[in-house]
Amino acid sequence: MRKQILLIIGAVLVCSATLLSTPQALRTNIKVPLAGVRGRITIDEVVGKSVQSNPIPRLKLYLLRVEDSRPLVQLQESCRHATADPNANPLRSFRTCDEGLRQAVKLVPTLPLVATAETDRNGQYEFPEVPAAGRYNVVGVQTVEGAEPIVMVGITNRLRAGERVTLNLSANDPWTRSVTP
Repeated sequence: MRKQILLIIGAVLVCSATLLSTPQALRTNIKVPLAGVRGRITIDEVVGKSVQSNPIPRLKLYLLRVEDSRPLVQLQESCRHATADPNANPLRSFRTCDEGLRQAVKLVPTLPLVATAETDRNGQYEFPEVPAAGRYNVVGVQTVEGAEPIVMVGITNRLRAGERVTLNLSANDPWTRSVTP
């Protein structure tokens, strides 16, 4: 009886080793659901005595992994530090932030992208198929003739498989602050 049990265990081990050494055995057909990010981009304007929230159409958006956006974060931190000191020269602080903003406009399209999108006429956007288990920056960038460029940054929490996150951004938020859902 003992020999039979040992033979059975040996056969199971041989079969297991054979299956595990075959590359096909490690492949699966299970599809992991992706995540998604969507939202609305607006700018608030004062009309008369009331504040009006207007959509920003045709705004180019970039979806970046947080770990790939470090150069952008450094520009944000540079501006935050320049304005944090109450004894700082205001003109120097302004120049630091203005230069950082202009550099951000040039930098963002060169960073490693996960995806791009553009807002529709209602300011709506969507990144429907985002790999789960990551944190992402949604960055909107637009140059405006005769005015300072628009840079908006939002950051997602770690996305789970199948999760759909809404991340609304406003051009009125300082570009140095990342909005989270």
